Amino acid sequence: MPQTNEELPLVNASLQQQLSSYHERQRTRQQHHHRARTVGRAAVGFLAASLLTLLLVTLSWPAQHNERALELHTLLDAYEHAKNFSGVVRLSRNGEKQLQQAMGLANVPFKQPMEEHSVFPMGAHMQLLIAVALHQLQERGLVDLTRSVSEHWTEEDWLAFQLETNRTTWCPTLETESECQVVTFDHLLYMGSGIGSEETDMLKTMGAYGVQIGTFLDKPLAFNPGTNYKFSNENYVLLAYMVEKLSQLTMQEYLQQHIFQPLGLKRTTFDPFHGAIDVRHAQVDQYVQFYALRQLNGSDIAVNSNSNSSSRSKVVDEKHLHLMSTGSCAIYEGRVNRLDGLLSTAKDMHKLYTDLFHEQGHHSKLLQAHSIAQIVQTRNPVYPAFGQGIGVDYKEQPKGAVKTSKWPTKITFCGSTACSTTCMAMQIPLANLSIVASAFTNNVRLYFSSIDAFDAYKPRKFFKMEKANAMEKKDDEVNAFAWSLLQVFLRVYTALDD
Repeated sequence: MPQTNEELPLVNASLQQQLSSYHERQRTRQQHHHRARTVGRAAVGFLAASLLTLLLVTLSWPAQHNERALELHTLLDAYEHAKNFSGVVRLSRNGEKQLQQAMGLANVPFKQPMEEHSVFPMGAHMQLLIAVALHQLQERGLVDLTRSVSEHWTEEDWLAFQLETNRTTWCPTLETESECQVVTFDHLLYMGSGIGSEETDMLKTMGAYGVQIGTFLDKPLAFNPGTNYKFSNENYVLLAYMVEKLSQLTMQEYLQQHIFQPLGLKRTTFDPFHGAIDVRHAQVDQYVQFYALRQLNGSDIAVNSNSNSSSRSKVVDEKHLHLMSTGSCAIYEGRVNRLDGLLSTAKDMHKLYTDLFHEQGHHSKLLQAHSIAQIVQTRNPVYPAFGQGIGVDYKEQPKGAVKTSKWPTKITFCGSTACSTTCMAMQIPLANLSIVASAFTNNVRLYFSSIDAFDAYKPRKFFKMEKANAMEKKDDEVNAFAWSLLQVFLRVYTALDD
């Protein structure tokens, strides 16, 4: 999620020259080392923040400070070899690639190496595409996003929801009240509708959007629309349905015609059935790695389950972890929603971010600038870090930047599926300067307090980790640590700059 109080210094253009020889050595090394390297949701937060921010800081140093590039080399080596990272990292400036590196394995049993163009499931990144689609439809005059979503419903929609066919209105209410509330498109876009999130039958999550909507539409709202925040996939299931209804196209058709083709996203697709009908080439497989704390002096390292999150993170040090096994994530992948069918690469996602947000969207092929401004400016009133399908951070711009409170200095978002995590981070230090960094991984790591705890683990506990004798690091904890590293680097930079 967006962080606080950090500023990004100006960026130097010499990183690619500094790193070119290093990348050649890395590619040669990778051809000879195809052993499995994994890190997952537990460690990706650290990677997606520390790696990305340190990449950005490295760019900021003048060319004469080549030690910054050396620190970057050290960081990449640490994740590739010490932390067994498996995935793809990429850095671009104003849409031009500065760095891209693949590490680890796309397929463990066949020892297939990860490649720069490997395709990852993007999870909740689909939300941004739905937001773009709705703003495109608004520009065509087909919808007003400030209006109630139910204004467009007819008897045909109630049939699609598999609810009563004689209904003409939707009356969403709070559990303790009878007054009808109004849920607008904007409420849904910034997770402020009050629609809750509950476990849904797996077959229904794979069904048509209308069928899914029928499972939650008449349930009480958690709060008055527009007054609070609650992350819920149901918001975007309803919005996806409206994209199809208003455009008279399937989601696959709409995205292909109006987003993928205009931007030339050659390796990006939307597959709501997750390969059940059409297998995607170059798509990574997903894995779970199980770690237990090593035993010292005949006893397991103690883990205090009542301690706070930061102290627990200190206990789980790489040198204390023992890799127990690597498992396939295939049995869990079927639990995902058809909304999670977006597949893409680091290169294509950088194209998307650059088109929408570089120079405040004034050269976008997808939307007019005022529509893009609405995506980043129409934010949840209680949780303003969430815009419309994207995370935004409005902080004071760095020294020399154009002063404006209407455009975020940072745009960021992470998507996850059963065992993959894909994080995007964008810095906008100047109106005509944008930097996009990303880290995608196809693994998740689970930590157990002891070998006995791992032996007692059953795969059915995977989605309810609180019931398993296991521990999983939280992304927000390691992200906070990574951003503190950025602050340290900025202090050193400022001292030398002065």
